[in-house]
Amino acid sequence: MLLVLDQDKIQGCFWGLALGDALGQPVEFNHIDVIQKRYGLKGIQEPKARALWTDDTEMTFAVTRALLRLGSIAKIEELDENSIRKVFAEEFITWSDNPGCAPGPTCMQAVNFLRSHPVKYWRSAGQNDSKGSGSVMRAAPLGLWFADAIAPELSRGRGKIHDLLIQVSTLQSEITHGHKVATAAALAGAYSVALAVNNTQPRDMVKPIQRICNEIHPDFAGVMSKLGNVLYHRVRGEINNDIEALHAIGLGWTGEEAFAMALYSVIQFPDDFRACLQTAVNHNGDSDSVGCIAGSIVGALYGIKCLPLEWINRLAERQRMDQMLLQVCTFFSGHL
Repeated sequence: MLLVLDQDKIQGCFWGLALGDALGQPVEFNHIDVIQKRYGLKGIQEPKARALWTDDTEMTFAVTRALLRLGSIAKIEELDENSIRKVFAEEFITWSDNPGCAPGPTCMQAVNFLRSHPVKYWRSAGQNDSKGSGSVMRAAPLGLWFADAIAPELSRGRGKIHDLLIQVSTLQSEITHGHKVATAAALAGAYSVALAVNNTQPRDMVKPIQRICNEIHPDFAGVMSKLGNVLYHRVRGEINNDIEALHAIGLGWTGEEAFAMALYSVIQFPDDFRACLQTAVNHNGDSDSVGCIAGSIVGALYGIKCLPLEWINRLAERQRMDQMLLQVCTFFSGHL
């Protein structure tokens, strides 16, 4: 049986992540002082005309194509790990032909390994110690795929669908990123989208995410603890602004920091998509990845109705997104 999801939320998630990615793209690698000098004290506020997304959105497309091939949760349950890994790996190889702006070196090195080695060696592609954000930035589609099936288990935070999500998320992450904190971050990125689809408010996501991700690596537990402290001190006025708060969490070049910074932005502005993404991208670090993750969560929570249409119309490749969404929405409507 194929799942039936609210198409408004599907579109919100995909357009949201693409907008966060495209808003952050011009300021990635820039110090906040440079950003403010160029765009004003508030930083970059809206996507430019013909705005480009980056490898974050392109890799999200690759994960989506893999999931479309793998099929429903019931079908995925019947597959062995090698079969699942092979489909993700093949789509990552396809991605590398059109990787988008500034593809991460860890992903490119791993995919070059996949391209040049027989299938039997593919499980070795991610044997590195990378904590980078490359596997969490692309994780949102997994959350959409599992959102309906996992709903009955959310109250207790465990069950066979949780176990399957952990398994599939781990496989897609560890194809390129060998460090377990990247594994935890990728799972958090997917799980937060599943929670959002099921109308969990951002502040209420923290404990469920900690419950299934903290045990994977202590660095992830550490950054989630840091997130809690930053939120506490921000409310008390002991942290002056959101830029200072984000920098207290990290820079986002590692997966756990990128996720925690994104979740901070969503928690601060759950009802204001513009403010959420403006917060997520204006800092010293990995602006496009933090924006991408934040956009996927808030878009999945409130749907496309919360997104500014004029921003969507500025995306240079929005027709490609329309084509991808047609496939995904058709899948979830049960017509494939």
